[in-house]
Amino acid sequence: MFTFVLSVVAAILAFFLTDNYMYFFIITIGLYYLFRKESKAETFTALNLILISAIALFGKFRSYSQDGLNFVIYGAFLSVVYDIFKKWYYVIPMFFLTGIGISLISSIKFGKVGYFFGLILIPVVLREYSLQKKLSSENKTFSGGEEK
Repeated sequence: MFTFVLSVVAAILAFFLTDNYMYFFIITIGLYYLFRKESKAETFTALNLILISAIALFGKFRSYSQDGLNFVIYGAFLSVVYDIFKKWYYVIPMFFLTGIGISLISSIKFGKVGYFFGLILIPVVLREYSLQKKLSSENKTFSGGEEK
């Protein structure tokens, strides 16, 4: 329910920033997660939706990159792919597009150095990989409820 509310807020704020009705498709992400319960990808999507809302809200007062906003939205849509397949490597396109969006947005304020801010998502991808690796090793250790 929380992701659905965030998607509605992000869609409305993005619409008021750009005057483009296409941003109302963000609500479909919220509808998808409304029917899914307790998904790990939902937390990543909620963070993307908060980022979209912040870009749209502060974009009215400061300069913003519409390309950066679009890349963050594409990353939010790719979280559905990660939720469906539940493999760690499906999170890479989502964070890659979100990182590009962050880089484009921060390059307006900080110039060429701002492009490196998108690299901040690399530790998140590595953590997701380590969690999935630990989970798969636990599944191999315990087979059929008995230790090998």
